[in-house]
Amino acid sequence: MSKEKSTSSKNKRVGRQRAASERRRPAPHGGMPVMELILAAMDPANSTAQRQGDSPTGRVVAAAAHADADENGTDRIFLLASGAATAATVLALALAEQAEQTVDGLLRELEAVAAQRGTKLNTVPVIRALLVDQSSGGEVLGATFARDQGEFFTLITELADFAATCIVLREARFGTPVAETLDDLDEMLKDFTEA
Repeated sequence: MSKEKSTSSKNKRVGRQRAASERRRPAPHGGMPVMELILAAMDPANSTAQRQGDSPTGRVVAAAAHADADENGTDRIFLLASGAATAATVLALALAEQAEQTVDGLLRELEAVAAQRGTKLNTVPVIRALLVDQSSGGEVLGATFARDQGEFFTLITELADFAATCIVLREARFGTPVAETLDDLDEMLKDFTEA
């Protein structure tokens, strides 16, 4: 009898842990590569990967690059880059609005925090260019690709990381649930890819 009670208690505990894990894990979003990239950026394994290519975001970017290479093209990687840039920009705008500050003020604040940590936010020039217009953002991405493809691939992962940080900050500072932000972002990106 006590063994049955112990097994039953263990099963209930495992079930509660699994349910809590499911609540934290975002639902898949239509298999869109950009959403896959954003979800990968939210994976804690990014911070423990020894090399960028071993990280969840690095694997998404590498898969797009390999698929493009197989077809001698760049469509997938540029869709991923422009989608990540759009997501980062939209989320920066949403976060700035919730913080009741300008997006430029938010970007300066984030740049200052990065500078204190001895890093540079390579995403900010892309976001600022997109705030001017979509073609300006495309020019920054294109110039980065032409200059150094490795740098371009890193920029894509940094844009996804920036977007993921905005999602987490919206929940931490303003109580906007991660799932809600992801759903809104998914809808926006569907419109983006159909345009």
